[in-house]
Parts: sequence; structure tokens; C-alpha cells
Amino acid sequence: MREYIHSVAVILKFFFREISISPNSLIIFFATIFIFIIDLNLPLGVGVAAGIPYALVIFGCLWVSGTYFTYVVSILSFVFVVLGFYFSPGNIVVSLEVSFINRILTLLLIVCATIMVTKIKKTNVDMSALLTNNLIDPVSGFKNMHAFSVDLNTETFRCQRYRRNLSIALIDIDLRQLAHNQEIQYSIVEIMQKISSNIRSKIRTSDLFYQIDKQLFVILFPETELSEAKDVCEIIRNKTAFPTANGMNNKFFASIGVSTLEENDSSLNLYQRAEAALSLSKQSEKHQVSTLPEIANNKDKNIVPAILSRSRAN
Repeated sequence: MREYIHSVAVILKFFFREISISPNSLIIFFATIFIFIIDLNLPLGVGVAAGIPYALVIFGCLWVSGTYFTYVVSILSFVFVVLGFYFSPGNIVVSLEVSFINRILTLLLIVCATIMVTKIKKTNVDMSALLTNNLIDPVSGFKNMHAFSVDLNTETFRCQRYRRNLSIALIDIDLRQLAHNQEIQYSIVEIMQKISSNIRSKIRTSDLFYQIDKQLFVILFPETELSEAKDVCEIIRNKTAFPTANGMNNKFFASIGVSTLEENDSSLNLYQRAEAALSLSKQSEKHQVSTLPEIANNKDKNIVPAILSRSRAN
């Protein structure tokens, strides 16, 4: 008996907690009770016996995440329909048999509405999971080209609207030099996973990191000027390495192009300037950082961790 009471208490606690954090849940819950009160004050066989109001509140559960609340409202509706049959006023408008059949049809409608709502919610969850998977690279686990395109447009619009800085860096890894290195005992896929994780550890959590191709990475730097973004990329170039089979750390070989958002700029122009800067880096000495517009190298500047190299302005 104690276990039964405990189980009921847990269910009620969870139910009222869900109501308390969701205004939609509260509206649906009291709407269900209101329908029941109306049913009790109408002659048997009239009004809510058709079941439409209860079906509407069940479909209203689409406003509430999860299926638990849907089941609770469905059970309440089911119970209220049965109670309404016994406690409605005695002045019967139609025969008792017809009222009984109406109530049975109402219960069937409630069951069908519950099944439809739960299936719709499950479909929505599956679609959300599919959309998330479409934005994540299955090998590296980082956001892919599609996610980058969406975020680039969003960040460009935001930074232009609020007059904020936005910089972008393209990092191209030289796979040929990695493949010719005899000390490396990892596959290319494993190497790229280690490199991407290493790069991600060198930037802020507010910076956005993507792998848009097998050997091409992108970093979006919100609230970051061109010179600051270049400093971070220099730190990535100088400090990022991956372990080899003999326990030594090998620097990877990369070309990096950096650009920043200008007034009346577009996301396409911003990306194209970063591509042009990357091309300059590839044409000249390998394993360097180029910017457009070009800025001077700070060779005498002390190198500090990338995560500390810029302000935390929001």
C-alpha cells in the first residue's frame, strides 16, 4: 500500500511540476475541467457527449512538449466522460441507449485523438533529430557546411544590425604532407579528428567551429576584430599539434585565411574574402596566416593562449 501511495505521489508531483512550468499546460488542464463542469450541468445526451471539446483539448496538447501530459489529459477526459454519463441531470433529452452510444463514441474519439497527437509529436521529434544530424559532420562530430551557411547568414545579420565585429577564418590542412610523414601511424580520418578537436580547444566557447570539407575548417569569431582573429589563428598555427605513435607531438601543416565583416557587407562577400586570403596563404609560404585586408605581422608580440587573447564583450 505504501508503495502504491508513493507511486501516485510521484506521478502527481511530476504532473503538477509540468503544469507549473508551462502556461499552455495550465490552460489545457483547466479547459478540461471546465468542459467537465459544463457536461455536468447539461441534460444527458446534449453538448459535450459528441466528444468534440475533449478532442480539442487533446489536440491542444501539441502545444506542450513530451507525451506524458497528453496521456494525463486523455485519461482525465476519459474519466470525465464516464462520470458525466452518471452525474448529468436526470432530464433526458434522448433515450438512455442513444446517450450510452454517444458516450462510447466519445471515448473512441478521445482514444483516436490521443493516438494521433502522440504520433504527431513523435514525428516532430524524429524530424528535429534528422535536422540536427543534417547539421553535424558524422565523422568529426562538428557542424558541417549546411550549418555554417545558416549560422553565417544569422551572425552577419546580427552583427550588422547591432554594429558588432565579426571575423571568419578558413583553415586548410595539407593532407599530402601529413600522408608523407612516416612517424604518423594514424589514418587520415583519425588525424583530422585529432586536429579538429585540437583547434576547437584553442578557441572560445562563443566562437563557432565547423568542418565544411575533408580538410577544410571554418571558425566564426563573433565580437572579434580582424587583428584579434589573426592573433588567434597564429596561436592555432604555432601551438596546435597531434600525438604520433612514438609519443611526440607533430604540428599539422595548414594555410589560414582571415577576413572581417565590413560596413554594408554581405555574408557571401565576407566568405569570398576569406577564400581569397586563403589562396594568398597557399600561393606564398605554406603554414601561415593571411588576411584581407592585409595587416602587419606582430612578430614581437608575446603569444598568449587564444582563449585569453580577446575581450569577452557581449
